[in-house]
Amino acid sequence: MIKFDVLGLGESLKEYKPSGNKTIGVNDIWKHYSVDYLICIDRPSGFSKERFKTILNSKPIKFFSHLEDWKIYNPNFELMILTSPRGSLDNIEGTGICYSNNSMFVAVVMAYKLGAKEINIFGADFNTHPNFQDNKIHTTLKDFKKLFLYLKSKGIKINISKGSKLNQFSF
Repeated sequence: MIKFDVLGLGESLKEYKPSGNKTIGVNDIWKHYSVDYLICIDRPSGFSKERFKTILNSKPIKFFSHLEDWKIYNPNFELMILTSPRGSLDNIEGTGICYSNNSMFVAVVMAYKLGAKEINIFGADFNTHPNFQDNKIHTTLKDFKKLFLYLKSKGIKINISKGSKLNQFSF
């Protein structure tokens, strides 16, 4: 059974213990852990100098982004195509990647696309991130609930670290 650990940068990342599973992380996760696959959905210019340097020094098997801006920075760059509209799972079985308003959603979808039968999520807390202090969190939670229900229907097991707002979904 293929298991993936999906790593974000929220507080619950401290619970993560490398397990030997395949790993997907977002943005400058290499500051904490090296991962097999790295996803960046923000432009390079959107990161502080320190965070950008961490991303540049990352050496994943594959570096995924829908922005070709990243191509010049990583030899393992692979362009992913995001499917519209935001939050839709209509094309999840196609070649594109479904997205929401956060990189962790894309990382979970990518784990599924790479064959995961179990997905362990760490650091997707949505508690203190400045982008999720208003109504954006409602969109995030709605989209994740829909994704988790879909994955469950496909027999995918989802485990979420303590402290995440995603734990409100009991499947």
